[in-house]
Amino acid sequence: MFFQQRDRHEQMARLDPRDTNMDGVVSPQEAAAYIQDYMRDASPQERDQIMREYFSQMSPQDRQQMGDAMVQSPYSPVQNVRYDDPGDLADAYTRTAQAPAQDGRSPLEAAFGQGGALGNPMVKAGLVGLAAMIGSKMLRR
Repeated sequence: MFFQQRDRHEQMARLDPRDTNMDGVVSPQEAAAYIQDYMRDASPQERDQIMREYFSQMSPQDRQQMGDAMVQSPYSPVQNVRYDDPGDLADAYTRTAQAPAQDGRSPLEAAFGQGGALGNPMVKAGLVGLAAMIGSKMLRR
């Protein structure tokens, strides 16, 4: 089902104003929900390739902030992350995204939701950037 949602992929790839709550902006929460769906439906190989590529493009500081957001979230099963290893960071992100929902939200949405790591502008930009990268890759399929 995720792979047939061309409009949603276009939205994330272009950060188009056709967002889910019609406020004209793709919010980090909407990006987190999109990433959550992708992580659930993509093959492990495809997921790993996109995640590794994305995290290897980030600066070490940005990778550390992303990892810290997952480790510090009470909703995430991740206890530690090796920031210098894009593969480990991709695995941590995948485990967070695939953990059971709590309070009606995925652990990924909770970790990056209001009051969480989204107070950090780099983490917010990284989350939306990952959604854009996934959307762009899905459109090229």
